[in-house]
Amino acid sequence: MAVAKTAGAAPAKKRVRLTTEVRRQQILEAALIEFTALGFNAASISKIASRAGTSKANLYVHFENKDEIFETLLKDVLQPALGAWQLPPVGHSVESALDTFIDQRYDEMTPQMVSLMKLLIAEGHRVPALIRRWQDETVLPAHRQQQAVIDGYVASGVLEPSPLTDNFSFIMAPVLYAAICRIIFTPDVAEAECQKTKETHRQLIQLLLKPRAGVLP
Repeated sequence: MAVAKTAGAAPAKKRVRLTTEVRRQQILEAALIEFTALGFNAASISKIASRAGTSKANLYVHFENKDEIFETLLKDVLQPALGAWQLPPVGHSVESALDTFIDQRYDEMTPQMVSLMKLLIAEGHRVPALIRRWQDETVLPAHRQQQAVIDGYVASGVLEPSPLTDNFSFIMAPVLYAAICRIIFTPDVAEAECQKTKETHRQLIQLLLKPRAGVLP
C-alpha cells in the first residue's frame, strides 16, 4: 500500500556528487585542522573523515594513509612558496617583475601555510622519513633547478653576480621570517612586522638582483 505524502513536508534533498578534486581538498583541509589541533599521532583517519563530511572508506579512496595526506599537504601548500623566478621577456621591466614576485610570495602566506609551518615545527620529528622524502624529492630539486636558472643568467652576462645569485634559495628567508612572526606574535604585531619585512625584502632584491647595464631594461 502506498504511503500518502505528508502535507507540507519538505522535499528530500538531492545528494550532490562532489568531484574527486573537491573531495580531496575537503579531506586535506580537514586533516590540517585535525593535525594542528591534536598533533599528527592523535589525529585519526576517523576524525579527519568526519570533519571532511565523508566516510573512512571514501577517504581511503583518495589517500592511502595519514602519511600520504601529510605529504600532499606539504607539496600543495608549501610548494608554491619555494620561490621560482624567471627574468621577464625582453622589453619588460625587471623591477616590475621583481615587485610582482615579492607580492606573490607574501600573498601565498595564507593561514593554511602558517598552520602547516607550525605543524612542521611541532610534529616534524614524528615523521622524519616523510620529511626527508619531501626534502629530497621536492624542496632540494626545486632549489637546484632555480639555482641553475640564475647561474645561467650570470654566466651569459644577463645578471650581475651577487651574494644572492650565489645562493638564490636565500631569497625566501625573509618570507620564512614573516611566517614565523605570524606564528609567535600577536596578530597586530605580526601584521606590522610582516609589512616592514616585505618592503625591506623588496628593496634588498632590487639591490642584489639586477641586470647588467645595457642588457635588459
